[in-house]
Order: sequence, then structure tokens, then C-alpha cells
Amino acid sequence: MSLEMILVVVIGSVVLFMLLSIIGKKANHEQQTPENRKDPAEILPEVQQRLQAGEDKIRLIKYVRQETGLGLKEAKELVDKLTYQRTYTNPADTDLSSKVREMLQSGVGEIKTIKYVRGETGLGLKEAKTFVEKAKK
Repeated sequence: MSLEMILVVVIGSVVLFMLLSIIGKKANHEQQTPENRKDPAEILPEVQQRLQAGEDKIRLIKYVRQETGLGLKEAKELVDKLTYQRTYTNPADTDLSSKVREMLQSGVGEIKTIKYVRGETGLGLKEAKTFVEKAKK
């Protein structure tokens, strides 16, 4: 066999492999029928519970995509929305302010206190920092 013949066989094999993998992906995608898909609202409580339990976001995004048929972007946005959802509505009505003042007076430090507020409230970084700064006064 000549070198040219070997080269033709190798290139032909690569092209055939690529075509078969494309066809296989299309077949797998077509197997996800709309009847098997769930509405995103149906799985929100389960996703929220799994997030609170500390499950990895990437796994949850894959789960959302598998169950709902959503695209990557939409599934990620859904999981991010649940992750950063503001569950803390009125910090002035709680004793979190007094806890924050205690932490700051005991020398814990502002950064650790902000992390604590974020963990307790679900607030974003900016909102938690503002809360800590107001509690200082």
C-alpha cells in the first residue's frame, strides 16, 4: 500500500466517523419528545431543595435541561435565579442587625460579617455590604 492510499483511508474514516456522530446526536435529540418533558415550574421546588442541600450547580443545570428540554442558557438562568433569589425581605425587623453589631465589636471583621449576612439572608454582595454599613451606625 502506498502512502497516498493510507492517507485516503484515514481521511475517509475520519469523515465517516464525523458524519455518524452528527447523525447520532440528531437521533438522541429527537428522542426527547415533548410528552416526556416537564414544565420548569414543576421541578422548581425540587431544584430549590437540592440547591439548599448544597448540590453542585452544574449538576442541577444538567438535571433541568434533561427534565425540561431547556437550552443551556435558559437552564443556567433558572438555576441562577433560584440561587440568588432574594428570600430576605426586611432586615430592619430582625435581630440580625444586633448580631452584626456584636460581630463587628468582637473584631470578627467586616468581610466575614458580610459573608455571614449573605449566608443568612441570600442578599447579594452589594446589599449585604450596605446592610453591614448601616448596622455599624
